[in-house]
Amino acid sequence: MKSIRNNLFMLRIIWRAAPRRIFWELLFVCADCAVELVYTLFFLRFIIGCIEQKIAFGQIAVCILGYFGVSALVSCCGVYLKQAVVPQTNVLIQSKLMDMIYQQALKVDLSCYENPKFYDIYTQANEEVLTRTTEILSTMSFLVSIIMSMIGFGAAVLIYEPFILPFLLAAMVLVQAVQRRFVEARFTRRKATVGERRKMDYVNRVVYLQDYAKDLRLTHIFAPILRNFHEAAKSSREVSRRYGKRAGIYRIFSSVISSLTVFLGIQSIIVYRYLVFHQYSFGVLTTVLNAASGLDGCLGDLIWAGARLNENGAFIENFREFLSYQPKMKEKEDAVIPQNGRHDLELKGVSFCYEGAEKPTLRHINMKILAGQKIALVGHNGAGKSTLVKLLMRLYDVTEGEILLDGINIKEYQAKGYRSLFGTIFQDFKVFAATVAENVLLKPVTNQMEKERVKEALQESGIYKKIQTFPNGMDSILTKEFDEDGILMSGGESQKLAIARVFAKDSSIAILDEPSSALDPISEYEVFENMMKACKGKTVIFVSHRLSSATLADRIYMMEDGEIIEEGNHQELIEKNGKYAEMFFKQAEKYREEEVL
Repeated sequence: MKSIRNNLFMLRIIWRAAPRRIFWELLFVCADCAVELVYTLFFLRFIIGCIEQKIAFGQIAVCILGYFGVSALVSCCGVYLKQAVVPQTNVLIQSKLMDMIYQQALKVDLSCYENPKFYDIYTQANEEVLTRTTEILSTMSFLVSIIMSMIGFGAAVLIYEPFILPFLLAAMVLVQAVQRRFVEARFTRRKATVGERRKMDYVNRVVYLQDYAKDLRLTHIFAPILRNFHEAAKSSREVSRRYGKRAGIYRIFSSVISSLTVFLGIQSIIVYRYLVFHQYSFGVLTTVLNAASGLDGCLGDLIWAGARLNENGAFIENFREFLSYQPKMKEKEDAVIPQNGRHDLELKGVSFCYEGAEKPTLRHINMKILAGQKIALVGHNGAGKSTLVKLLMRLYDVTEGEILLDGINIKEYQAKGYRSLFGTIFQDFKVFAATVAENVLLKPVTNQMEKERVKEALQESGIYKKIQTFPNGMDSILTKEFDEDGILMSGGESQKLAIARVFAKDSSIAILDEPSSALDPISEYEVFENMMKACKGKTVIFVSHRLSSATLADRIYMMEDGEIIEEGNHQELIEKNGKYAEMFFKQAEKYREEEVL
């Protein structure tokens, strides 16, 4: 029953996406089946009868031409379906399915992307859903033709040789049992190789993505990556060989049963009754033989179609499981929508541990961030700074403690509304294959006012003059992903573009998670200085391992091993002569040495 529900679920999606496809599929399959039945049950017998009665060839030719005309018309419908309707509707169906996957992917918890099991489900859903959906449609259409044919062939058999039906039904039951084993073997084989296919796909991405191109050419890192590919391929082959042999045996056994039933059994009985008992004319013999063979074929096809529907239903279950995923970060129905404005943030006893990690990344964090304050989170890499930022934006929920906005736990707020308070740049920001303006606003640019906002943001981040040198200015396409004339920006230019996103967004709180790591210390200081001026009156939280920028902050939090070990303004921490002061003077000395060189 679950398999049937899954197939019907996908048919409803197809109907919503492309109802024309279902109409044409049904029209063609019914017409094609009707033509086939007429030929098998009536036309051949008619021709044989005409020959036996020595009817003039001219009269027979008229009938042949008439049948040929109808058959040609149906064939033309099939060509139109295959060449015009199918390609167009496949795009509509694919768009609908991928939109569903993309929308769900945006809803799932960020922690899912660190879970291999989730990736296996996502991989299966993404790999199979389009092919399985169109296959479900063709299988259902085929099922309609089978039912029509069974009615026609069954009627002919009942009229002339009703006693052979029990033999056909017995064979059908036996083949069905074998076919079920065949489907189970195929599904198990496919499921068992998901992890290996994901590993092989990773290698494929690494080879063609620009992000990895330089390292692959300048180092030997591809050797272990390629080794993983070959290991995954070997494991996949072993699984395929094991289950493929089993599936092949079941398939052969099914074919043998069907052949024995029809050719050595039923058809032999019919010919014997014709020759010995003269039950009917030669024309009727032809009809009965064709009907019996056709009915047996239909029963075999029915078993095959049922097996395919079961198999498709099993694969679609992955798609439905993915769509039904409920985020662990629950949102209340009466969640509060925060208003854009000045807000206080507070962390009380916050600890956080990533799923599957042995020890927490953050421990007992207490922090007050007043509206309009400029906060710096500093410390060595791995101190927990970026994780703290993700918790502030509620990309993860805290393991212990709570985060408050204006004294209210952030879990009480609508997640989308709460996150809209933040303008954020992460250290691993991305430049998208879109225009410069769209990359700044991170949405379509719809009016002149938005263009002006983009221009001002680019000027504030110090990249506008460079953008003016592009062929189409702010309308120039970035990256060469879809446009061979696309612009490739340097690391520093890309970071200034990313920083412009914060200037362009009307947010209450700006978070900068080491967005200037590709800039030199002086350029970084200038960017942060401009940022502070542009964000006047806003709360700014910036993460940096360069302490020269921290001097601009009202309050600095020094982090180490997931804990806050020092806090205060720059002068207070220098006077304290602790870890912050030690790190600051070491960096200052390093920069002076670089200037001398």
